Amino acid sequence: MPSPSTTRRPPPGHTLVETVAALAIVAILVLGVGSAMLVASRAVEPDTPPRATHATAEAAARVIQELEFATAFAERAAHAVTFTVADRDGDDSDETIRYAWSGTTGEALTRQYNGGAAVAILDGVRECDLAYNLKALTEQPDATHNESGEQALASHEVVNEAENFAIKDDRWVGQYFEPSLPPDAIAWRVTRVIVKAKIHGADKGVAGVQLRLPDGSNRPSNIILEEIPMHEDRLTDGYLWHKFAFSNAGDLSPARGLCLVIGCARDDADLCDIQYDEEAQGVGETGNIEGLLRTYDAGASWTRDNEACLLFSIHGTYTTSSEPEPVTRTWVQGVRLRLRAGPDPSTAVETGVHVLNAPEVTSE
Repeated sequence: MPSPSTTRRPPPGHTLVETVAALAIVAILVLGVGSAMLVASRAVEPDTPPRATHATAEAAARVIQELEFATAFAERAAHAVTFTVADRDGDDSDETIRYAWSGTTGEALTRQYNGGAAVAILDGVRECDLAYNLKALTEQPDATHNESGEQALASHEVVNEAENFAIKDDRWVGQYFEPSLPPDAIAWRVTRVIVKAKIHGADKGVAGVQLRLPDGSNRPSNIILEEIPMHEDRLTDGYLWHKFAFSNAGDLSPARGLCLVIGCARDDADLCDIQYDEEAQGVGETGNIEGLLRTYDAGASWTRDNEACLLFSIHGTYTTSSEPEPVTRTWVQGVRLRLRAGPDPSTAVETGVHVLNAPEVTSE
């Protein structure tokens, strides 16, 4: 009888149940690996939504990153934008960049740099829509002032009945006038005064041609705006028109006139003779003119002769004011972009940027 220590037992085996279970587990593992490989292979296909979304996002980021530093816009359209950025290559000139899509489905979004060739940065584009956040401000420019050329503002030059007035120490003559101005005049000034004068006698005196502010009754006040001397030794024996240039009688209100006074500038018995019209009756007048003014007490009191008028002409200029049209200024504050290259609408990328320089729009 053999001993127990030398008896051989057969090796343990797998039951049928165990084998079937093992095969089932292996089949499940193989199926899982195959599915993972199928998903991975589809993810790297060029036309799959993940691939299209990734490529679109990269292109959109490139556009937005450059738009952020725009300093000016030359083109702002739905499918194209042209703008400048600060110098990048050290030539002290701004760089010009243009992104554009033709609008035809399937064509590329391109980038053009400094007028060079357009390079595709995203193929197969189906959507590319740019929108701009604008800030507009309407401003009213200051009124513009325009000064006319020299012209006759007030005058009486046609004589009906000529008479003489002798200027002496205390005998003066004057004339109130209002200039002829357009309705939009805001100011006026005197440049020349012209009167008819001649020598009175042997003495060579000096009269004064004055422009005075009027008082409440349109008679000369004591406020002299400017005085120009009339030297008798420069006059002639017969009446002639004599011109006197003025430079300080300006910024005058259109609502008020002035008084022209010819009086004594230096003590003398006889100064000169001034001609006036005894029967003026408004003939040949420019502007609004009242009757001749006379004084016999060196301007302490004045009388008016409504039938008479000094022979004179006042030349000057007037200033008009005009209100310019309101001006609307516009700035680009931001840009929004919707971009899609994949066939599935869900692959669209929407993004935007705040334009740091907020450049002003100079043209549309």
